[in-house]
Order: sequence, then C-alpha cells, then structure tokens
Amino acid sequence: MQKVIDFIIRKKDFFVFLLLLNISFLLIFNSSFFHKSKVIGFFNGIANMTKENINNFNSYFELKKLNTQLVEENLYLRNMLENSSYNYTLDSLSKATFKYKNARVISNNLSSLKNQLVLDIGTSNGIDKEMGVISQNGIVGIITNSSLNYSSVMSVLNLNTKINAKIKRSSHFGTLEWNGVSTRHLILNDIAETADIRVGDSIITGGMSLIFPEGINVGVVSKIINQNKFRDTLNKPIIENNKVKYSDFTGNYLNIEVRLHTEMSTINNVYVIKSLNREEFKTINK
Repeated sequence: MQKVIDFIIRKKDFFVFLLLLNISFLLIFNSSFFHKSKVIGFFNGIANMTKENINNFNSYFELKKLNTQLVEENLYLRNMLENSSYNYTLDSLSKATFKYKNARVISNNLSSLKNQLVLDIGTSNGIDKEMGVISQNGIVGIITNSSLNYSSVMSVLNLNTKINAKIKRSSHFGTLEWNGVSTRHLILNDIAETADIRVGDSIITGGMSLIFPEGINVGVVSKIINQNKFRDTLNKPIIENNKVKYSDFTGNYLNIEVRLHTEMSTINNVYVIKSLNREEFKTINK
C-alpha cells in the first residue's frame, strides 16, 4: 500500500494535469453545443464501429451454425421425400428405399487417373462399401472401403467407375464412365444410335442398382460424338504403362459427353446413400 502512495506522490503533477484536462473538456462539452455534438458523434462512431465488428464476428460463427442446420434439414427432407415416394413400375428395384447420411470431405484427389475422396464417417455410422455418394448438385462417387471413422470413395473421376445412367427426356440408358481427360466431363457409353438425344438434355442415374436411386442428377449433354452408323469410336480408356490409351469399337452406338453438375474441386458436404433393401436384393440376385 505504501508503494502505491509513494507512486501517487511522485506522479502528483501528472495526475493534477489529467484532472485539470478532464475539467477543461467537461466545461467545453457543457458550454458549447457544437463541441458537445462533435464529441457525442465521435464516441457514437466508435461504438457503432465496435458493434459492427462484433456483429461480423458473431455472424461468421452463426453462418457456420446455419450451414450445419441447412445440411441437416436437407438430409431430413431427402429422407422424407424418399419415404413418401411410390413407384408403380414392375422393376424389383422400384420398391427399394434409401436413407441419406451427411458427411464432410476431408481429402479429395483430382490429379490421378484413379481419384479418391475420404469422408469423415465410417462403419460406426453404418457406412459400408458400395454405397453411393452425392452432393447437393449430383453424383460424387461410390464407397470402396470403410474404417471405424473414415471412408474412402471412388470418385466419378476414376477410370474404374461405372454408373448406370439415362437420358431423362427419352429414358435411353447407358454406362457412365470417365475417360481421364477432363475433370468437368464424363462419357455416357452404349447409347443406341437411334436414341433421340440433344445437346442440353439432362442425364440422371438409371436406378439399375442399389448404389444410386433413380433420378439423381448427373449433368447435361455437352457433345454428341461419332454418330457414324457403321463405325463409332467409343474411346474406352485402357491403361498401359501409366498412360491412357483408347480402343476403337465398331457398332451402332453413340458416345455422349456429359458435363457434370457437381464441381468436383469444390465439394465439401456430401450425402452417403444407404439402401435399406440391399442385403435382401443381393440374396435374391445371386
């Protein structure tokens, strides 16, 4: 306590100066409307700027919270839609029901011919191989392996990926593959030469497996390649010495270039699709 008193005594001139300075500001503040308004405006400006920065800081975390809520609501709506949908076709897969589980992409490779992703959920979340993965815009890939807390996904940008897909407008179906060229395009093979198809047509999943339900967005037709009736080069990829080569195929088929709806380089949140009837279907389909 004595040290505090000694300090005040040593600095008494400074404290007297501060006291007189405050009295001067108080007298000016009370005697002049102009100065009073300026001072009030100055402190209001500081208060507003501080409040704005605090609001921006809070908004950042609120946006993250809101994004999580939107993902969960989207997941809930997908499951509700799946449970309330009825398909009256005779196809055995039409009665299959699906559940969706949201996940986050923690690794995404785009630089190889067999690209993979890694998700932050695994067997502890009911995830298993041969489950489809989609984003809010369209297909992403297929689960190939799962540990307790993580899963690897064979990307649609993988030479081994083959997905049943069809033209939405005409229902002509084929096999969707990647030819190792563009990260924005896939190739839809085995479309009959007689198919009515146009640039801009929507391509969706065909539903001929329990990996993807029918009707998931894939992309749009960007180019129709090699429509020669007697010779059609499908450009099917073959890997030799870590290089991609293409084989020729003669037949009455079209080779369709499809521009993906999903931008594979920016995906963050995805949904894993689980078929509730998968084991039963596998037993019957042996």
